[in-house]
Amino acid sequence: MKSYCLALALSTIFLFGCFISPASIKEINERQDTLETKLDKLIDEFEAYNSKNNRDIERIENNQLLLAEEIESMQKKSIKLNKKIEDAANKNEEGDQKSPSANEIYAKADNSYKSRNYEDAILEFQKLIDTYPKDWRVPNAYLKQGNALINLGRKKEAGFFFKTLIDKYPNSPEANIARQKLKAI
Repeated sequence: MKSYCLALALSTIFLFGCFISPASIKEINERQDTLETKLDKLIDEFEAYNSKNNRDIERIENNQLLLAEEIESMQKKSIKLNKKIEDAANKNEEGDQKSPSANEIYAKADNSYKSRNYEDAILEFQKLIDTYPKDWRVPNAYLKQGNALINLGRKKEAGFFFKTLIDKYPNSPEANIARQKLKAI
């Protein structure tokens, strides 16, 4: 009899423990609906975030390609400009063993600049900078090189000369002009 009572007691506990009331079922369903709504909202937010990230990645990759193309273009232009500088230096060495004065170089560069022969002006100003780096007109030479490049439509290269001017002669009047030009580029 003891085992019968024990079995009856355990069965009763088991049956009542597994019994779920309709209110409990309703509450569970409501919680499930709430969780499903939250999950749907999270999925939508994740998809929007993922879509935005994909657009950002695509934009960055496109910008990297454009930058690489621009760097390559600038390298080619730099090679051409260095070749012209080298050719001009070789012509000077072949033609006359006597080096021209700073006044002669500056006058030639300034005449080329005023006659809008900007590439020759850039080369002549560079000759002044290289030959007479302590001449008082060197800051002006950097400024005019930058302006010549702007006139040639090569703004990014002009920025190099303006930055060099600002770095080497930060307190000069030309450096102040170069700062304004950099902001405008």
